[in-house]
Amino acid sequence: MTSAVAEFEDWVRRPLPEAVREWFLDGSDERLAEVSGNRITRVQDLGGAEVARFLDSGHLLLETDSQHCCRLVVPITGADGDPPVFVIDPDDEQCVTRTRYADSFSDYGRVALWDARPWGGGGSADFDHALPPGALRALAKRLTVLPVTYEWAANQSCDAIYRFDGVAQVAVAVVGATAVWSVVVAPSPAEVEELSAIIGTR
Repeated sequence: MTSAVAEFEDWVRRPLPEAVREWFLDGSDERLAEVSGNRITRVQDLGGAEVARFLDSGHLLLETDSQHCCRLVVPITGADGDPPVFVIDPDDEQCVTRTRYADSFSDYGRVALWDARPWGGGGSADFDHALPPGALRALAKRLTVLPVTYEWAANQSCDAIYRFDGVAQVAVAVVGATAVWSVVVAPSPAEVEELSAIIGTR
């Protein structure tokens, strides 16, 4: 693993941003590939032709949507050790269509693995419902606020995805005042009901 990263850095003639380097060295790429339905760039893919097509633009391909709707990339040519992650059109190898998905690579890494949990079963999901005013503030008082991501909500465009963790897990993807989807996982049906009421699905 270390040698594959070193070989890639020799190839591109610069070190990877520190946060990105650590992602590959600690095996987070493999852990994400095990739980994600998307195609994840793993350490053994770093020298491959698909990754190479994005390098002229100064970006590393991270993830390709399972239905080829978009890709996620991270810039690797700047001085930022924890650069943002961008979403791009699926065939845009020059990354000119990029819009910000995560404010930092660390944010991406934290939520990419977390996102598999709420959809793993046992939760309550709802779609296209109004999000009550104050719902996000109410969740923030009860649970730990996780990083927000933007533009892409796993299966459609969005303004943002808000995530909350702790004794329960809640994720809400919004467009304006509408939750295009929401999911709640909690230890008991009563807690699912209570949290669902906060976000307007009960």
